Amino acid sequence: MAFVNRPALAVVPLVLALARCASPSPALDASTDAGDAPSPGVRIDLGTGQLAWESLATAGTSVELIHGPQGGYHLFGRVRFDTLGPDVYIRFRVTPAEGGAVVNDPNDRIHLTEGRGLLRTSAGWETSSAQLVILTTVNNPATVVGRRFRLEATVTASPGIETSPAATVAREIVIVDQT
Repeated sequence: MAFVNRPALAVVPLVLALARCASPSPALDASTDAGDAPSPGVRIDLGTGQLAWESLATAGTSVELIHGPQGGYHLFGRVRFDTLGPDVYIRFRVTPAEGGAVVNDPNDRIHLTEGRGLLRTSAGWETSSAQLVILTTVNNPATVVGRRFRLEATVTASPGIETSPAATVAREIVIVDQT
């Protein structure tokens, strides 16, 4: 009698079903500047808020500087988007509005999946909680409080998902310290 690996055979129909569901779509690259709308076909919104979504739709919106318990400083970032889910990477980038060096680690990548940091909504997907945007170069709040910055978020589908489409949104913010 020949040996048949039944678990391996069970995977074949699943792989075939997933292959039929995949529809090729062009790579998305929606770049926005402070207040601009994303490219047609891509909806991505940038927000903040520790406990609930707070929109950053208006340029110059205040974002709270948080002094973390380990001594560093961070902002809260949130993202909503209509495509690219349910398995994505998010990168935030914070730079002075007038130009200059990045004040966070732009290589810091957050992996989110449905049920693990990403919620499905009627309009698409959104982060289920605030994401920490750690300001790695800030040692003194006086260097950033009251200044204008560009907060940018890039959402990329997990590698291998339809050639990893991405969308980027950016807004001008003012960092404030309300503590």
